[in-house]
Amino acid sequence: MPIGCKNLFFGLLTLVSVPTMRGAPRTAWPDSATSAVASANVFPDASSFAAELQRIGNGIEKDKANPDSLAALRKNLPSHWEVTAGERRYFLSTEPLSDLLLRAQKRKNAQDIEAQANEAAYWAFDLANQVKGYAGAQGERDSSARASLGRILSQREFGDVAGPSPWQLFRQRVNRWIGDLLRRFFRQIGRYPLGAKVLFWLIIVAVVVWLAVVLIRYWTRRAALEELPAPDSVAYARTWQEWIQAAREAAARGDFREAVHSTYWAGISYLEDREVVRKDRTRTAREYMRLVSSATQLAPSGRKTREALSALTVALEQVWYGGRGASSQDFANALESVEALGCQLQ
Repeated sequence: MPIGCKNLFFGLLTLVSVPTMRGAPRTAWPDSATSAVASANVFPDASSFAAELQRIGNGIEKDKANPDSLAALRKNLPSHWEVTAGERRYFLSTEPLSDLLLRAQKRKNAQDIEAQANEAAYWAFDLANQVKGYAGAQGERDSSARASLGRILSQREFGDVAGPSPWQLFRQRVNRWIGDLLRRFFRQIGRYPLGAKVLFWLIIVAVVVWLAVVLIRYWTRRAALEELPAPDSVAYARTWQEWIQAAREAAARGDFREAVHSTYWAGISYLEDREVVRKDRTRTAREYMRLVSSATQLAPSGRKTREALSALTVALEQVWYGGRGASSQDFANALESVEALGCQLQ
C-alpha cells in the first residue's frame, strides 16, 4: 500500500537530537547550563520521562472541562525538559504543549475547550509512546540498526543533526570555488560591452529553451495522470478480516515483518468500516493518527483507540520503514493493539 514516510523518523529524534513537534523550535543548551535546570525538569532515563508525559496527559484528560485547571497545569510546565540517555543529555522544549493548553484556555465554547484539551493530551501520550518505542530500539546495538539510522540521518531534512560530513565540506569548497570563478568572469565580461550583449542573449535563449522543456514535460506528465482512474474508483479489495488472515499466514512462514505490516492495515480497515476515518490510501500513518485523535464518535473509548493506533504506528515505522528485524513478540503485540481497537480475533 502506498504510504508516505517522509516524516516517519520524527519520533526517533526524541533520543538522538533536540526534537520538534508541530513546529516547535529546537533549542539546545551547553552542559555548563545544566546547573540552572530545576531538578523537576531532569529525567535520568527515557522511561521516567515517558512516565512524566503520561502523567501530564492523564492530568489534562481529567481536567479538560475546567479552563482554570488547564491554566494551572500550563503554568506549572517548565520551560524545557532534560533527558539523560547513555552518556549524553538532551533538552526538549515544552512550548508546543504550552501553546495547545493556551488555545484551550482561550476557547469560549465548552465543547471547543474539551476538543483542544484532547489534542494537548494526545500530544503528551503520543510523545510518550514514541519515547518508549524508540528508546527500546536504540538499545539494539547491532550493525543493521546503525546502518538504518545512518541512512535516515543522511537525508536532507536531518542534515543538521550532526556536523557536516567530509562530502558536505567538499561540496561547500566546490560551491565557493564556482562562485569565485563566476564573479571573476562577470567582472571581466563587464569590460567588453559587445561580449556582455552576446552573453545576455545566450542566457535568454537558454532560459526560453529550459522553460519549453519544463512545459513539455509537465503537459506529458499531466496527460499520463489524466489516464489514471479516479481515487474513488479504486477497489479496496481486503477487509480487516482478510488482512488478519494475511498477517497470520505471513507469521506462519516466519515473515514477521510482513505480519506486522498486514496487522496495521487490518486496524486501519477496521476503523474505516466503523467510519472513524474515510478510505483514502494516500494518507500517511501520522495523518491517520491525527484523524483518529480528532474523531468525536470515539467517545468514551477514544483514548484507548488512540493509544492502540499509536502503538501500531510505532511498530509499523520501526519494522516496515526503519528496517528493524521483527519477531513473533512484535507480531503478538500488534495483534493485541488491533484487539484494543475493537477487532474480534478468533
